[in-house]
Amino acid sequence: MLFTSYLIGLVVLAVGAGLKMWPPENISNVYGYRTPFAMQNKDVWDEANYFCSNMLICIGIICLIISALCDIIYKSNIDIASKISTIISATIIVCSLPSTEIHLRKTFDKYGNRRM
Repeated sequence: MLFTSYLIGLVVLAVGAGLKMWPPENISNVYGYRTPFAMQNKDVWDEANYFCSNMLICIGIICLIISALCDIIYKSNIDIASKISTIISATIIVCSLPSTEIHLRKTFDKYGNRRM
């Protein structure tokens, strides 16, 4: 069961690394950070995918650390360790999603032009 909590961090880390190493070249409905604002133009699209890939890598590492800490702290009860680390990791992932949109809104105006 504890493997599942490590798997979350590994998957998030792998997705972030994949997005960083092979960023989408064109605006796509299939691959990349896809929100209406991010898909507004190529400049916004590139910035969104760059920022999101870095964030996913950081979140993946944090989730792996949390899983390891829960494993150490709750060594005698692996089931509880797994549940706690999974809940914390999922919460971090969900709470971090708006930060890419906030970054884009600070970097670009509502028309997708870079702010000076």
